[in-house]
Amino acid sequence: MKNEGKVNTKEKGKNKTKKNEVGRKAFIVVKDLVKQFKNGNEVTSVLNGINLEIYKNDFTVIMGPSGSGKSTLLYCISGMDSITDGEVIYNDERISKYKEKQIAMLRRGDFGFVFQQMHLVSNLTLFENVAVPGYLKGGTTNAEVNKRAIELLETVGLKERMKHLPSQVSGGEQQRAAIARALIHSPNLIFADEPTGALNRKNTEEVLRLFTQINNYGQSILMVTHDVHVASRATRIIYIEDGAVVGEMNLSPYSEEQEKEREAEINEWLMSLSW
Repeated sequence: MKNEGKVNTKEKGKNKTKKNEVGRKAFIVVKDLVKQFKNGNEVTSVLNGINLEIYKNDFTVIMGPSGSGKSTLLYCISGMDSITDGEVIYNDERISKYKEKQIAMLRRGDFGFVFQQMHLVSNLTLFENVAVPGYLKGGTTNAEVNKRAIELLETVGLKERMKHLPSQVSGGEQQRAAIARALIHSPNLIFADEPTGALNRKNTEEVLRLFTQINNYGQSILMVTHDVHVASRATRIIYIEDGAVVGEMNLSPYSEEQEKEREAEINEWLMSLSW
């Protein structure tokens, strides 16, 4: 397997990432992003001037030690958390300056979300959990939303389970329903925070196959994980430590035949970064 390029810049406070393929335009640009938390007079810095670009159709994974700021970075990019300084630019718009209503519109349209905890509504069927966000977005009829919800549930292998409540299906099936829900409004980017963290191995494989499938169809994904096996599905891995980007690895599209070799290569790279 050919590795398309690595950057190891083990220099605290400096964010150096490999320039992506010539001619590719980033649809998310993060500039000098700082995130701090205040507790009285004490200030804790979580992100320290992050510079990063996210490219359409990529499966990008963010990795790093516990407490490195992985999830915080994901939330800041998506607008789920405010930033202290810097900019987040999406399709040439400074969304870090958006008001809450504008951010909410992005979440209903351009961005989809999948979390470790599925956050399905317990008293709604899987079909209803998928369809309701489509009703809220507007711009399409309920009949069109219903049709898309059924198609998505079929895509994720849940058409026969769509009338079941979340409590009546497995954890892997719940997470697949959550992915279908994230896709209901055809988002430009799916944000995923440790989406397999609460799943057993079998259910993890089901969810990873689905993420790989939708990425192969052109869906852009930005995922946080601590699991090398999960990260092996990525086409690009960003490594952060102490709130700074310290390395980047670009990979060819995932191939099951090369899985062990791919994981070994990622592990070797992570060890070089003191993983």
